[in-house]
Amino acid sequence: MDNTTSLPAGFESLDTFVAERVLPDAAARMAKRQSSTYEEIHRFYHAVIPIGEKALDYLQAFQLGALPPEGERLLKLMLSLAEVGPAVEWYKDPKVYDGFEVGRIRYVKQIPDTSAQR
Repeated sequence: MDNTTSLPAGFESLDTFVAERVLPDAAARMAKRQSSTYEEIHRFYHAVIPIGEKALDYLQAFQLGALPPEGERLLKLMLSLAEVGPAVEWYKDPKVYDGFEVGRIRYVKQIPDTSAQR
């Protein structure tokens, strides 16, 4: 994998998910979860969970806004994990039921995932 799509060293097992799960923002992650099959989100979830703590340890070494490109991709992959987690753990379905109707969610302002926090 080239250095525009790769993850940090030690996370090569997740490289196969970069193209489909490293997404620009929360709206894109929600849309991807909604359009995925349960098998797809289940496979992704179970591939990432075992190294999730290692990923968070890696990310904590950086400030938001100062992540290297491969670290930004890892962060966005972890945010995708957070998006599918409840669907896998609680609902066993990419659609989350008994919650706020997804069609009514309107993002007023998108804050980039990797921007420095103030």
